[in-house]
Amino acid sequence: MTQRTPPAFSIPVTREEDRFACAAEGAQIARWAGLSERAQHELAIAIAELVSNAVRHGGGGSISIRAIHEDAPAGSGRWGVEVIVRDSGPGLDPKIAMLEDVGPKSDRSPSSSSSARLVPRMPGQGLGLGLGAVHRLMSSVVIRSSPGISTEVIAIKWK
Repeated sequence: MTQRTPPAFSIPVTREEDRFACAAEGAQIARWAGLSERAQHELAIAIAELVSNAVRHGGGGSISIRAIHEDAPAGSGRWGVEVIVRDSGPGLDPKIAMLEDVGPKSDRSPSSSSSARLVPRMPGQGLGLGLGAVHRLMSSVVIRSSPGISTEVIAIKWK
């Protein structure tokens, strides 16, 4: 069996228009990793939202997209796409940043041990439709934020 070299893409994001190129690159990497057409589209939408947020709310930043492989015990495994978006903006409210990992689709609600809850908000009130959509479209999302310093979002879409 021939070993495949996973593709990767990394650039600074400084303009709203960067979301289009990043989304297209992400979809291409997802196609390479064997994700369905629907998963490719969902990934592209999530990437566009994350880049837009980094530019609009974080003053710009960077994005890295790469194909990843998770090994399984029987020698099989699955492919996915990892997206990391970093900015140096004001950061997120600590209660929102506590929603670090929303896990698989069957476990999308915050842990009952956490006091943070997703509540309906109007556009512009933070963690609105955009970041909430990223949580719904991706297999897992981790948010690391230091208010006043930066935000990093790591999102993975599995095959």
